[in-house]
Amino acid sequence: MPQQLPDAALKKIRRVGKTLNALAAVSPSLAGRVAFRIFCSPRRLPLREEDREFLSTASHFDFYAEKKLRIRGYTWQSEEQGAPEVLCLHGWESNSARWRRYVKGLLEAGFTVHAFDAPASGHSDGKVLNVLLYSRVVKRFIVEKGAPYAIVAHSLGGAAAVMSAAMLEAPRPEKMVLLGVFAESSRVIRDFSSILGVNEAVLKQVYREIERRSGIPIEEYSVARKAALLTDVQGLVLHDRDDDVAPVQEGRLIAESWQARYLETERLGHRMQDKSVVRAVVSFIRSERLR
Repeated sequence: MPQQLPDAALKKIRRVGKTLNALAAVSPSLAGRVAFRIFCSPRRLPLREEDREFLSTASHFDFYAEKKLRIRGYTWQSEEQGAPEVLCLHGWESNSARWRRYVKGLLEAGFTVHAFDAPASGHSDGKVLNVLLYSRVVKRFIVEKGAPYAIVAHSLGGAAAVMSAAMLEAPRPEKMVLLGVFAESSRVIRDFSSILGVNEAVLKQVYREIERRSGIPIEEYSVARKAALLTDVQGLVLHDRDDDVAPVQEGRLIAESWQARYLETERLGHRMQDKSVVRAVVSFIRSERLR
């Protein structure tokens, strides 16, 4: 699920795309498998010193997802006994340190906060990451730890949060916040294919590879359609007009489909790290429970 690439990397990946186009003429299915593997291979970015310092303030734990995949988790415990819990899910090529500002605000509001590094991210094991794998890890966490009061999720993490609840039937939170989340997985894959420079034949084989692996067609990986099923979850969707990864129209579509609250920002981009966003998230989670 690559996003912005430097020119040198783009030229390199375009060469790979040309090779895949040639391979598709001989073995379409093999070309689809290789392209899918590239799509699911994030860069594991090194943690900055300030990130390591922040993560050291949490209690660390490990749990195991499918195929003995070790996942590193973090808990920032509230001083209030029996405090409601919030689970934070990061996006592509990220890690749990991205929640620094959110953890501070949620702790001050009286919540216990959990997070974990997705597969192939941060301190977790693995070499691949995609929405279905991430969804399964979310479900495993919830099965082991119990459903949190709320989930706050960014980008790919938001897609995993929705899919785990709507498609994998994981126990649901009372509230869910989606930050800069894409509405359609098919659009993300098509954009990736455009960056790679592969033709329509390869793209179709990628879709087929997804269905072969999961038994689920690409059309079912629609965050907007699945969010509409979460009628018992109070939702807040935040999206920036200048998001260059997930177009703002997709945030609007999710919110409309879900009948969720919607907040649109400007000039904040995809990361959604501004203090005003953090305040809006904490305020929504603190607001009166409807259950």
